[in-house]
Amino acid sequence: MHPSAKEKLKFNEALKKVLDLLVTDLIETTMRRVQLSGAANVDDIRRAPKRLAGFSEEFAARNAQLKRFLVAHVYDHAVITQDRRRSVRALEELFHYYLHAPGSMPESHEELVRAEPRHVAVCDYIAGMTDQFLLRRHRDHFRNSAAAN
Repeated sequence: MHPSAKEKLKFNEALKKVLDLLVTDLIETTMRRVQLSGAANVDDIRRAPKRLAGFSEEFAARNAQLKRFLVAHVYDHAVITQDRRRSVRALEELFHYYLHAPGSMPESHEELVRAEPRHVAVCDYIAGMTDQFLLRRHRDHFRNSAAAN
């Protein structure tokens, strides 16, 4: 729709559309299978002879095809690998920052340190971050410390 848009924006828009198709099929197929199974509660679903949640046959095949394409053409794309390296570096640096700076995490996570090792609480905190939030926290902590030096 927008041939002059930046490649990353076109990629993100295409990804949203693909995910929407996959998620819609997953939800609709799962609902249909649950209804057809006659399940009346969660225990019925757990006891079903086959997994009820899943893609339709058509979308299972499309998803497998998509995975093959992504491995062959996207996961090693320069934009993706650059973002991945930046995110991994930020994650590692934030982990060390929070690990060695008591009081640096929100109070709810600092309280976890009373019951479990600090590295576990740090992992729990970071695991709950979105990519963008992680990058903002990294920028906030490390840009401010670099400006102070």
